[in-house]
Amino acid sequence: MKLTGMRANVPSKVAISSRARPVRKTVSPQASLKVGDKAPAFSLKNQNGKTVKVEYGGLIGAKPTVVFFYPKDNTPGCTREAKAFEDAYAQIGKVAKVYGISSDDPESHSNFCSSLGLSYTLLSDEDGSIREKFGVPKDLFGLLPGRETYVIDKDGTVKGVFNNQFDPEKHVQFVIKALEA
Repeated sequence: MKLTGMRANVPSKVAISSRARPVRKTVSPQASLKVGDKAPAFSLKNQNGKTVKVEYGGLIGAKPTVVFFYPKDNTPGCTREAKAFEDAYAQIGKVAKVYGISSDDPESHSNFCSSLGLSYTLLSDEDGSIREKFGVPKDLFGLLPGRETYVIDKDGTVKGVFNNQFDPEKHVQFVIKALEA
């Protein structure tokens, strides 16, 4: 699976299975998924209020899945991350399904999508249950919801995990590199 016309400017120290964690983390009740683990299937409402079921494998022509968890719509870092995914979506979307997840409600996601012109799906995890299933750690001593990205192969196996709260654009660079591997 090759992305054409894209160049991942990922520092050489970032490996597919690396976790760039610049701040101390609070441990989630469930351990964070790691490379080689099976990702959970789940259902959440999208920015249009419709339930989207995210599952893996079993379908001819199935694609890998990118799931990125972010703290909150319309905040500076999350807006930069969403725009970075949108800028790369024409290429990433050819080879993978992309879902952004936060605890914001579908109406907030709808406004966020409209204001940024997003082409991919945002999902609402209002109760934090999917964030917990993935084991996304909180940042800043448990004060902020974590920013973590998962690249999942078409059979549901986690191929890459990246965590970096304060440089959100690097999540897209990581995804490009992981999908090219």
